[in-house]
Amino acid sequence: MREFSVLLVDDEEPALEGLEKGVDWKKVGISKIYKCHSKDTAIRMLKTYSIDMVVTDIEMPGGSGIELIRWVRENKPCTESVFYTGHAEFEFVHEALRLGVTDYLLKPVEYDTLENILLEMEKKIYEREKSVDLKEIVEDLTDESQIEVVDQVKKLIAENISVGNLQREELANMVHISPGYLSRIFKKETGMSLSDYIIQRRITIAKQLLAKTNLPVTTIAQKIGLSYASYFTKLFKEKVNMTPQEYRQSQKTKI
Repeated sequence: MREFSVLLVDDEEPALEGLEKGVDWKKVGISKIYKCHSKDTAIRMLKTYSIDMVVTDIEMPGGSGIELIRWVRENKPCTESVFYTGHAEFEFVHEALRLGVTDYLLKPVEYDTLENILLEMEKKIYEREKSVDLKEIVEDLTDESQIEVVDQVKKLIAENISVGNLQREELANMVHISPGYLSRIFKKETGMSLSDYIIQRRITIAKQLLAKTNLPVTTIAQKIGLSYASYFTKLFKEKVNMTPQEYRQSQKTKI
């Protein structure tokens, strides 16, 4: 049976601890629980991990839960969400409904109510994934030109490499196939996953910019779609076995 993951977001540690201890996560089929205290950290975690559901407060330092869920709707449309907050103002409720959140709970949260909402969100995910599976079966029967599709996706990646959150779902929509089917045919035709290919392209471009320009590392990171220079440096070192600065210096010594 499929297990789910959830991200809990609240700037108050006691509230996070209360949620973690108060909800029977095993009962609702959730095996992975992530926690953070701000919108920006939540976005980084959503980019890094596979997260099915978000439970977030609204008012937090450095950005609101409303802004977080707006980002989720634009970048992770398959992620379900629910607000829990101490505010019952109409404008918050109205914006929550507009963003399509599953529910809007007031603190203190009744944990059995939240458990039922989590189960409701899981049901939505199940139904969506089942429809995607059926679509993939049809695609397997009707596809005639996988190579053309993969080449088109490569071109889209090259044209949008500066987009930080370049998502499989978005690329699949651009070529009018399901995300799962795109992953399969991309791996079949290239021998690597879509995410690994995107990272490879970003590192390749970064190496060219480091060797041929004097652009700051922060600017290069932004040009290849990575907002945080620290993450770019870490990723670059993992793939190249040296930091961006070390790589740039090594290229200068060859001239």
